[in-house]
Amino acid sequence: MTDQLAPITQGVTVAVPQERAFDIFTSDMTSWWPADHHIGSAPIAEIVIEPRAGGRWFTRHEDGTETSTGYVVVHDRPHRVVLTWQIGADWAYHEDLVTTVEVRFEAEGPDRTRVELEHRDLAAYGEDAETMHETFGAPDAWASTLEHYAAAAGGR
Repeated sequence: MTDQLAPITQGVTVAVPQERAFDIFTSDMTSWWPADHHIGSAPIAEIVIEPRAGGRWFTRHEDGTETSTGYVVVHDRPHRVVLTWQIGADWAYHEDLVTTVEVRFEAEGPDRTRVELEHRDLAAYGEDAETMHETFGAPDAWASTLEHYAAAAGGR
């Protein structure tokens, strides 16, 4: 049943301090986000997460257009960021669709951080919930995205 879908969870460990791990994820997403993971018609120029609750999460494209991904719910540097993911099964932004992506940054030492991502509330996709759960859980989705992040942040 779609209202019982487990969250998608993925994690990586990076060889950087907690603050740096957080900053690379939130302030430098452009450097590591997979180039083919976007909903605009032009390539990515910049991905922006405004560093405050209520801030926007959006992509500015090379042609000057912008596409929204969601909003910042919690910006608790360097511990966690909670974002809405409002991209529908049609890979377009939907104001009325809200799923949640929470990323936690846990120091495992002065220069090592465990990064755990959870994408939940997938029942919001309604009849597409199970398909989207499979999509986000596939190796080329969040797992691959975090591998790109880990490579930019200093490995596993």
